[in-house]
Amino acid sequence: MMAKKGPPRGFIKGEVLCGVSMAEYTSFRVGGPVDFLAFPADLEDLRAILRWSHDGGVPCFILGKGTNLLVRDGGIRGLAISLSRGFQRLVVSEESAGKCALVAEAGESLARVVDFSWRNNLHGLEFAAGIPGSVGGGIFMNAGAFRREMKDVVASISLMNSLGRVSEKKIAETAFTYRSMGIQKGEIILGGRFLLQKGKGEEIRARIEEIRRARSAKQPYDLPSAGSVFKNPEIAPAGKLIEEAGLKGVRIGDAQVSEKHANFIVNLGNATARDILELAAQVRERVQQEKGILLEMEIQVTGEN
Repeated sequence: MMAKKGPPRGFIKGEVLCGVSMAEYTSFRVGGPVDFLAFPADLEDLRAILRWSHDGGVPCFILGKGTNLLVRDGGIRGLAISLSRGFQRLVVSEESAGKCALVAEAGESLARVVDFSWRNNLHGLEFAAGIPGSVGGGIFMNAGAFRREMKDVVASISLMNSLGRVSEKKIAETAFTYRSMGIQKGEIILGGRFLLQKGKGEEIRARIEEIRRARSAKQPYDLPSAGSVFKNPEIAPAGKLIEEAGLKGVRIGDAQVSEKHANFIVNLGNATARDILELAAQVRERVQQEKGILLEMEIQVTGEN
């Protein structure tokens, strides 16, 4: 059942949509409808949306760019918030000899931040080349690749709590772990302050392109997916364990374990969230049976069956 009546028209500068399919807003291209999807234009909008959610008892969910997310077929009851239309500011300031701070707001894509960094002769974000999603999502998940993570370059995080209060938290004050920055429930990431090294733009760009080519050669970017399905256990990469269990190419409906990278489940065209979840469960069971390792989901799962 849909949540209460939506917010009044024009109560924010941004847009609020009603009953839209989450398949349109997630990289898996699956998922049922969300009651309300809001695109705040600024902090004032975001505070107003949170206040409406709180006063009406409407559950609230931060969407990001939907690249590490699986929404179940029943959709999301309540409110989803996307910062992708208003929180995209990028600012560089000099910190000290050889170092600069890049302040990036949460709604900006990681791809654009990586591009912005080399154009401003800043070194340190090359590892993020090819990682899909937004700045906020990347920080929230402590995204990483090539033995580097967000925690290695993020100096501080700007947050808003459920009451609309904004604060700055140093990275050392967060409980970051592998694929988690330890953000408290109810806190919304507004952006991050990245501490980067000065370098030569063209050399940085060359390294970025090298990393992008390496990722493209190994990962199935030609089909809808949500990136790595499972976290890598310490013993071996999840993709290696899945491949050794003979699961490459296995499918349920139009959900398939990628033939290119076994830690990806791809949507061949008409997969449902149920197909994807059943396939992920089958993969976990087989790997546990054959390897004695219980894989842990990396993608976020939300919504109703």
